[in-house]
Amino acid sequence: MQSLIAVGPACCPLSHSLSYAPRTQLQNVRYFVPRTRCTLNEDRQSAATGSKLSIARPLSLSLFGSGFFLGTLIDGLHSRVNLVVYENGSIDLGPLHTNIWVPPLLGLFYCTVGLLQLYLDERTSSKGSSQGSLEKTVASLIALVGFIELSAELYKAGVAANIEAYILFAMAELMWLLLDRSWFGFALACVVGLACPLAEIPLMKFFNLWYYPQANVEILGQVIL
Repeated sequence: MQSLIAVGPACCPLSHSLSYAPRTQLQNVRYFVPRTRCTLNEDRQSAATGSKLSIARPLSLSLFGSGFFLGTLIDGLHSRVNLVVYENGSIDLGPLHTNIWVPPLLGLFYCTVGLLQLYLDERTSSKGSSQGSLEKTVASLIALVGFIELSAELYKAGVAANIEAYILFAMAELMWLLLDRSWFGFALACVVGLACPLAEIPLMKFFNLWYYPQANVEILGQVIL
């Protein structure tokens, strides 16, 4: 009770009048002050939630659009060398070989994983250290395109699957060291690397959207890698 009144009249006029109030009145007021504070906290939390939602909506659209357009173009680096061959719903847009389902699926993927990574980054990073930069974003994009192009060229050159896996794993580790270095980022990459091939199984097995001509990894009776 003393700590509540000791705020001083300059900060809270109520505290000045409370210093002269009878004990019975103080006992009644002590239930009022925490409720007032609780209401203020609820208002602040509501405002913070509304602010986050107002940011999340355009951010989600931006991530979805990036996957829809940019992700589809990057995926074309693999279809260009027939690393992946599209079947039902396949379309050709000039030199780009893709599938009508690829843009929305990549949009959902970019949006989901992007928001999850931003959420984890906000939770795990120290205050002020989670701020991104245009330079890092551009560097990450260039590294991604280079990584996909490298895998396509290795496939096109007929490099043995185990040698290709060693090279790509080493490049992925180097990208992580240069651009991220966070353990949650490493863990998220591992989860995505396992979950995405599993998610492709029903798309290939039941809908015949695409297949990998020289895949050598079989999961649940479906060759996917």
